[in-house]
This record gives sequence, structure tokens and C-alpha cells, in this order.
Amino acid sequence: MVKFELMNDKVIEDLFMAAAEQASAGNLEKLLDALKLLDAPDKAEIAEQLELVFEGFDEDLSESQALFCLALARLGIRDDASFRNILTSAIKALLPPYLNKLGFLRALGLRDRDIPLAEIIARYENMLRLKNNMLVFFENSNRWGRVSNIDAVSASVAVTSLTGGAFAVPLAITLGAGKIFESGASASKLAQFRKTDNFSGADYRLLAAAKSIIPLTGEEIEKIAYATAVSDIMTPEEFKTWWAASDNDSSGNNNPGRRFFEARSLQELHLLLNQSPEPPAGLDAAGTAALAGLFTRLKPAAASRDTEILAETISLLAPRCSDEQLRTIFTPLAGRIPFWPAHPESIPLENLNVWGTVAVKHVENIARVMKAIFPEEYLAAYTARLPLRCLNIFVELVNDELLYEAISNLPVCSCDILLWIWRNRKKHDDELLKLVAVEKTARALSADKLPKAWSSAQRELKQCLMDNKGFQEQLLKLVGEEIWIITSVLQTASFCNSSERQSLLIKLSRLSPALRTHLESGAGRRTVGQHTARRTEPLYTSVKSHQALLTELQDIVNVQIPENREALKAARAHGDFRENAEFDAAKERRNFLSRRRDELERAASLVQPLDFATVEVENYSVVGSAITVKADSGKEEQYFLVGAWDGNPDKNMISYKTRMGETLMHRKANDEITLPNGQAGVVIDVEKLPESIIEILRPDR
Repeated sequence: MVKFELMNDKVIEDLFMAAAEQASAGNLEKLLDALKLLDAPDKAEIAEQLELVFEGFDEDLSESQALFCLALARLGIRDDASFRNILTSAIKALLPPYLNKLGFLRALGLRDRDIPLAEIIARYENMLRLKNNMLVFFENSNRWGRVSNIDAVSASVAVTSLTGGAFAVPLAITLGAGKIFESGASASKLAQFRKTDNFSGADYRLLAAAKSIIPLTGEEIEKIAYATAVSDIMTPEEFKTWWAASDNDSSGNNNPGRRFFEARSLQELHLLLNQSPEPPAGLDAAGTAALAGLFTRLKPAAASRDTEILAETISLLAPRCSDEQLRTIFTPLAGRIPFWPAHPESIPLENLNVWGTVAVKHVENIARVMKAIFPEEYLAAYTARLPLRCLNIFVELVNDELLYEAISNLPVCSCDILLWIWRNRKKHDDELLKLVAVEKTARALSADKLPKAWSSAQRELKQCLMDNKGFQEQLLKLVGEEIWIITSVLQTASFCNSSERQSLLIKLSRLSPALRTHLESGAGRRTVGQHTARRTEPLYTSVKSHQALLTELQDIVNVQIPENREALKAARAHGDFRENAEFDAAKERRNFLSRRRDELERAASLVQPLDFATVEVENYSVVGSAITVKADSGKEEQYFLVGAWDGNPDKNMISYKTRMGETLMHRKANDEITLPNGQAGVVIDVEKLPESIIEILRPDR
């Protein structure tokens, strides 16, 4: 290994070896932090050593490995054919499916050595955000236009000119030479304003910085403004006066001497913070009060419109403030902005979209702010909703106990949190691993219309389910002897087709003899959709039992789980968990309620209530039949074949899902049978249930 003079030799070598042995998110992040500290000569020296790290990458790069490659490209540590190949794989791994097409990839210029890596990354970031109706300024022709269509086949962009007419521009030029801005009435002022408008140079600069989809330098903004205004609106001399006045405006807007906490709008604060990247020595009480006032006045509609700017502003303020100052400044935003809802457990994922778009460098700062202003229970519920890219940072803010509770209370657990638990199964509480169950996995994978930030984890979790032996063993371990749960869940799973279902069952049956036996009994054909018109076999039970099942489920969800949550909170307040009997009891109760809730929800999705008074019995016994059996000893016994949750052995009411029930199903008079106790007999009669049994099964009035 090459020695480095500017860093501790042992440290850098250890970081390289750790990343080479295991290219995990944590190891790559530590190595990247070290590489950022190196000077240019040292960066050139270690470029070849990165090959060791790349050799340890997965065949299909994980998100953390792909992001590591993008970060290397931004640092400019290495640029050769080999690195461009792996950078291409990284971008393919990160692009959503609708952008992962040959025409789009070519437009990035990955194979063109004349295009520097910095421009490739800028093109990539532009492409991620480019949408119809966005404004584009083409600096090679000094023209403004509005995007009307993006064609993947021809790799071109159809643009409507703001002065009339339309033209097509190669996507590569749009991404490389185009300056792209968000759509909207305010953004239109960048391209079309009048000399008489009350629109200063400072206003232009602030608006351009706020609406550009990637950061622009002050020089770039000035060039756009000059090309837009000069000749049509102003002379060069008038522009110079107009633009220079923005630096000495009597209102103080955008004055170089203006302090960031004197900003009068979110956009101005964001710009001033970016212009002074180094945190000052401290923020005084007056500055703290001014910022708190700014965020108190911020309207929810404005916060929703400029979500990413708001998130970045929060991040940029974090290093400049103490925890107490953060509480004072940002508490007014709690419950008022889209990504800090009052109840995170029920907020639509679309409201948390910012966590998929904000740069990773901001996530840690925003997490620190949230820790300062929100209780730990809130943070646990919030963490359970986040995309995978943010979880390693946020889980450090809460303990495993609270995280388990938050995940358990979700109606549908996300693929992101399940995948994070699986990846970190050796680092955290075993209780968390119990959440990686087949029912929760199937529900997560069946979720549709997920925002882009959550879709990659869904693809990766499905791959785990289909191909990862360890993951499959985990699912089988949790179902235990109730192996029928596997086929029951897969019957209703919408995330896989018949061939995928069959392939998965074959792989699982190789790991479980019990499942293989179950499939050989015919469950396999039903699960993959063969020999039956219905893919799902319902469970029949009486209306009375069905109502009782739903009542119990509602009681658990609405009464017992909230009571248990309060009991856990009270027990945690007593301190040391090691000798805390109340905490142990509350935790055991929580585990029971979670298991019972899963059982009831699974049953409720399959149950079909049955009114036994309407059942007609002809030749064969069905659910709702009375069967008289004469044993070899001569003794006659009448059995009542009832629904899955209706059994009462004391009254000879036999659930058709029991061994005895399966023996009695589909029998006719004179059939010879062998009862589960080994006794032989013959069916004497099959008839409808007597009125006394039907009355028992009627719902309570």
C-alpha cells in the first residue's frame, strides 16, 4: 500500500483495507471523508489504490457503492476508461427505470473523454430533475424556451420558444449547455421582465438561485441576466448600473456586508448562507430571535413550494447554532411544513419526497436539528417512514426499542426499513429482525405508486426474497410450524407473477421439508394459480365469528396497543432496563399484541363470512353439514362441520380446517373413513345443520 505524508499512514491504509474487504455504506463513507481531506498530489497518488475497493463491489452496485462512485467523480480523483466504466454502472444503478435508457445514458457523455467528469455529474443531476414545462436558457444561442417533450429514442428535447415557434435540441446540449429552472409564474420573470417592473438585480439573483435546479455561480446568473436584458430591455450601461445597484441597495438586499440572520425571505437566507459557507464564531440572541421570527412568518404554502430550499437552509444553519438555538429557531416549523408533519406515522410518502432529492451531505445536519426539536418517540416514528439512503443516520437518534415499536405500529412496513433491518441484523436488537416476516415482506413489496426515492429498495428487497438463501431461511424460521402461511401469503401477493411464485416456492421447499410436504398435498398448484379459477382460497366462518374477529382486531389496534405504548413509555422512564420488571412485562405484552394483530389481519384478508341457514346440503358433506358416523364398535356419533373459527368440541362442532374436519369433508353416505384417533367407521348420513347449531352461529342481536 502506498504511504501518505499528509495523513496518518495507518489510518488511510486501514480505511482502504476495510472498504476493500467489505464495501459497505459505513466503510465507504469513512473512506470518502478521508479522501476529501487529501490535497491534489495525494489524490493522484491514491487513484490506483481505488481498484482494490472496486473489486469488492457487488456485480449490481448497491446504492451506497453507486453514490461513492459519484462522489469520487465530483472530487476528480480518477478519470480513466476503467473508472468511467464503473461510473456508468453507478449511474445505471441510481437512475429510475424511466430514465435508464440508452439515449439518456449517451446524452451524459460518459464515453466521451473530452467531457470532464464534473460536467457529466452536472448533466446527470440536470437529467434527474428535467421535466416538461421547465424553463431552459441556452447559453450558446442566448435563447429561452420551455420544455414540451423529452424523447428517449432520439435523445432530444422539444422546446417551445417564449417568443413564438418551437425547436428541437439534442438532450446532451440541453443537459450540458442549458441552464434549467423550475416552472411557475415567478420563474418566468427570469426570462420575461420589463424595465419598468419593480424587479431589481438583487431580486433577479435571488430568484435565479432559488429556481435553478442545480446551483449556479454569481457569474453564471449575471451572464443569463445580461443576455436576457441587454438590447431588448436595457443598454449595456443601464444593465451595469442596474446590476451593480443590487450590491448596494438601500434596503440591504444581497449586500455583501449583510449578515445572513438579517434575511427577509427564505430565498434570501438560502443565498446568503451559500455565499458564506464558513460558520461564524457564534449567533447572538438578536440573530436567533430574527431567524425564529422569519420561520414563524413562513407560510405553509411557501414551504411546500420551496421544500428543497427549506431543507438545505435548515442544514446550512445547523453548524452555526447550538442545540438550544436550533430549538428556538425551528420549533415554529414543527407540524407546519410538509416534511415535519404532526403525525409522521400516517403522512403520505410524497410529503417526505425531499429525503430522496436533498444532497446526502445535508441529511446529517437536518437530523441533528430534528433531534434538538422533536421527542425521541417522534423521531422513531419518522425514521420508520424514511427512504433507505437516510436510515443509517436517523437510526442513531433512537434506540432499538422505540424503533421496533414504531415499525410495529405501521399499517404497512416499507421495503426500505425491512431491507435496512436485514442489512444490519448483526448490529441491532434481535427483536427488530422478527419484523422481517413473510407477511410484512409481501405487503411491502405489493405497495404500488411509490415515490422514486423508495422504489430502489423495493427492487432490492424483491431480489433478496427471490435469490438470498439467508433471507429465505429467516422467513421460514419465523413461520415455524405454521408453514401454510407461506402459501397463503403468496396466493394473494401482487408483486410476483405465476412463474416467479413457482420459482420462489421451489427454492423455499429445498430449505424446508415441511413446506415441501405441504406443497405436495396440492397447496403448490393452488398457490401458482393452476387447476383453479380462483387464485386465493378463502377461509369460511360464521358471520358471528367474523364479527368477533374484527372486534378483537379493532380492540387490539385502537385500545390495547395504545395502552401498551403508554405502559412502555412509563416503564422506560424508570431507568435501567436490566432490572425493570415493568418494562419486561410491557415488552412481552407488546410482542404478543404484534403477533396477534398479524394473525388477525392475515385472517381478515382471507375470511369469507357464511350464513349457515342458507347452506344447502345434497349428497356430499360441505361446511355447514351434519355428518353421522358409525364406528366399528357400533357406536354412532353426529358431528357438525362448521367454519374455521367456529369449532366447539364439547358440542361436536368441528372446524373444517382441523384434521378431524378434513377427514369429514366431501364425504357421502356409506363412505368408509378412518378418524384421526385411528378408529375406523362408516358415514351413515349427511344432512343440513340442525336449527339448534345454526342458532348458536347466528350473530348476537
